[in-house]
Amino acid sequence: MPKTSSVDLTVFIEKFNQFNFAEHEVFHWSPKNNTIYYNLTEIAKESGIHQLLHELGHAICNHTGYGSGIELLKIEAEAWAKAEELAPEYGITIDQDKIEQCLDSYRDWLHARSTCPHCQSVSIETNNNQYHCFSCMQKWNVPADQRSRNYRLKTTRPFSIA
Repeated sequence: MPKTSSVDLTVFIEKFNQFNFAEHEVFHWSPKNNTIYYNLTEIAKESGIHQLLHELGHAICNHTGYGSGIELLKIEAEAWAKAEELAPEYGITIDQDKIEQCLDSYRDWLHARSTCPHCQSVSIETNNNQYHCFSCMQKWNVPADQRSRNYRLKTTRPFSIA
């Protein structure tokens, strides 16, 4: 059975009243609405409080968006660092393995996007959501949303030696 948290959600709502808090199926931060969304069912579990602290980290760090995949990974790491900084004030410890597991999901996403659809080399993002392989010269676009399926739309023909 998951460990329940002894931290009351109202403590966060009162302390961080510069932000709105609203119930939602998925934990997330909306800079547009200045709102931290949380899942009320999950908030009673230790992992839910960790996720709330992470989203609060995004809010405190004033994360408003990202341009590239590597920038997304950077802001996710920053939000977890802020969550770790806040946690002791509430008697909470966030396991480093849990943080690394969460960050690994973004690292895996970034690796899948950067793998050339032609030769499978790991390549670089040259523009937001556009990649270029220096092995075969293939170029491709990827979706901006990290929650979308990783597909790679080729935009040029790869280089080949005859």
